[in-house]
Amino acid sequence: MDNIVSLALADYDWHTYADTYSSSWTGARTPPRYESTIATGLYDIWNEDMQFISDLILPKGLEPYVEVHALNKIPAGAEVKAHVDKYRECSIYLPIYPVKEKYAPMLLYHDNDEICIDNYDVGRVYLFNSKILHRVCNSTDLPRFNYQITLNKPYEEICNILALQN
Repeated sequence: MDNIVSLALADYDWHTYADTYSSSWTGARTPPRYESTIATGLYDIWNEDMQFISDLILPKGLEPYVEVHALNKIPAGAEVKAHVDKYRECSIYLPIYPVKEKYAPMLLYHDNDEICIDNYDVGRVYLFNSKILHRVCNSTDLPRFNYQITLNKPYEEICNILALQN
């Protein structure tokens, strides 16, 4: 998972979290994986052209546990308030843009510690436990992009699977 990924961001058919994961879905449609109160302007997208990112960063042993691939955008000045994901267990997390000090870090709160995931080590990939309280405040003047691969097993199980592969 030490691969460095360079990604040119293009205009895709963006859609909002609210459109994608609306809690009003009923009937034969698949229920939403996420519930979000995030204001319009925070986006996620995935299409086949981005499969190469998953191919670079996803360990082969985790392929059976993948649920969602998404390129996520938090606009300049936007905030995702502190929360614990209700439906996501964990994910592979790759900060993309901007780099270094201009990337608004994701902050995790665990055992009275604040843990910061930033983009100083460009190309570094993280296994992220979404059951830990976390938030992002993009106080920069740049949009913030990251790539996430949601896994359908708890963090501890994924750690055990990875340990067995090594």
